Amino acid sequence: MTDTRTRQYLALGAISAVVSLVILPLAGLASVYSGYKVYGDTRAVYSYLLAGVGAFSVLLWVGYVATL
Repeated sequence: MTDTRTRQYLALGAISAVVSLVILPLAGLASVYSGYKVYGDTRAVYSYLLAGVGAFSVLLWVGYVATL
């Protein structure tokens, strides 16, 4: 993957991770996907962080919906 494409996925992942924690938990899926796409092209901690925050937000939301 090119450097430009990697930076785009990092930006998309960071924005969607913040949005998923604050406004819309389903945006975490975009963060998980971005973390998957940048794995191997950047430091592993970036991909784990993006995917982890997104997955945490989605799982927290699913747990909340399951208790309603």
